[in-house]
Amino acid sequence: MTTLELGRAGEDLAADHLVACGWQIVERNLRLEHGELDIVALAHTTLVFVEVKTRRSFVTGVPQAAVTPAKLRRLRRLAGEYLMERSTPHRDVRIDVIAVHAHLDGVFSLEHLEGVH
Repeated sequence: MTTLELGRAGEDLAADHLVACGWQIVERNLRLEHGELDIVALAHTTLVFVEVKTRRSFVTGVPQAAVTPAKLRRLRRLAGEYLMERSTPHRDVRIDVIAVHAHLDGVFSLEHLEGVH
């Protein structure tokens, strides 16, 4: 599995997880002027911007460690850009991270971190 395929598999797993939790997927892999949002979802009345990080090993750290303060600033800017472009009526907005680990045996595990700051 290539790195691109691994990333897609992780995003598919994350989207399936969110739908299983009763969320509605609004957008996937949305390209904006300053970057890309992996998943935009609606959790009841909260609009959630979800960053998905998938890793094969923890040599470079756990997947969620890739969401650095600089990455969070970029995600906040992208969320603001999305809200301005869409003029969405959502008052509650947050950023979540879904960390996906692809184990050597082909099994994936997932950790959903809500409200990352």
